Amino acid sequence: MLQFQTGKLLQSLEDLHQKGFTGAAYVDVSINSQNTVRSQIIFFKEGAITYVGEALPNPTHFSQDIGKRLNLKIMNAAIKMAEKKVKDSNSIHAYLSIYTRINLFEWNEIETLMYNQAVLRLDLLLPYEGRLVVNPQTAFDLVYGEDRHGLDWQKLKTSLEKRQQAWAALAPDIPSMDAVPHTIRVNKTHTVDDVFAQQHLQTWIDGQRSLLQIAAEAKQDPLALGKQYLQWHKQGWITFTGGQPEIVAPLIGSERKDLPVILSVDDSLVVQTLIKRAIGEYYQVLTANSAIDALHVLNNNSVELLLLDVTMPDIDGFELCRTVRSIGQFQDLPVIMLTAKDGLLNKMKGQMAGSTHYLTKPIEKEKLLAAIEKYIPSPQVSR
Repeated sequence: MLQFQTGKLLQSLEDLHQKGFTGAAYVDVSINSQNTVRSQIIFFKEGAITYVGEALPNPTHFSQDIGKRLNLKIMNAAIKMAEKKVKDSNSIHAYLSIYTRINLFEWNEIETLMYNQAVLRLDLLLPYEGRLVVNPQTAFDLVYGEDRHGLDWQKLKTSLEKRQQAWAALAPDIPSMDAVPHTIRVNKTHTVDDVFAQQHLQTWIDGQRSLLQIAAEAKQDPLALGKQYLQWHKQGWITFTGGQPEIVAPLIGSERKDLPVILSVDDSLVVQTLIKRAIGEYYQVLTANSAIDALHVLNNNSVELLLLDVTMPDIDGFELCRTVRSIGQFQDLPVIMLTAKDGLLNKMKGQMAGSTHYLTKPIEKEKLLAAIEKYIPSPQVSR
């Protein structure tokens, strides 16, 4: 695990590039003093970034997303055809190769989409401090072209540096992308005489949402929106308070006391955040980052299911599972073990330790919910 200071993430990514790293880099940054977290997963192949997102998608979900972005009406039919032809159902590259062979799109179109996504998502992280955890064992084969290359690192780095300079040019009028815009009361001699501005101010600016949140909901580039807001600020139509809103991305439902209680044990804050986002609408999620913390939570809460990471720094998941099973009141507690390794040996170890289910990372929301639902159905899961 690497802790990085404000504005130093790009250098950490440069180091991974120079080392020719292959695997996943889990990054989370602290947005404000109350430790609101923003997280992304960055996947590398031989030092080149190939994907940046909140989670690693499976081929079907990735294909559906591409279909929406490129407005491809036959995407669902193409997916069904690809599912019959691919030899490896987990290979995104295999799916994309089929789509390019039938001229659904070209490789450079996908590469451009993913390049732009990487720029926007990395831009969300660069101004802040945080931590980076690498996992060379995470498998994800999104690469581009028949030569299987990644994104151009130098081009990507230059784009990010230019965006950081552009954000700096908006300060101090706009402190950051997380600043909250407010409309300014105007009188008869000082009016908003731009129809587009009037509609936008009425629709989006409520004194609660940040510039970044508005951009996401309006499906705009936050930097482009920030430049527009700077002009409106100079005209006296809007002002900004705070560079760090109280809530950036609340975890919906995570505090619902009437939902079944799950304890997630993992020393990665990134993974914990992903789990909360995946199931927080349906279950109350408690977290622990070590075996000792987990036992304390179990003894003080009515936990109905345990999500347990195999790899932890003090006591591994297998040993913790055996310990839990040795306690009478937890002998029937459902235990789902999560691991980055998809080996038969680890599955057998999990079964011998007393686990009731076994899932491989990266975590997919649908598979995780389906596994949990087998043991503790939630009233919030739609049927």
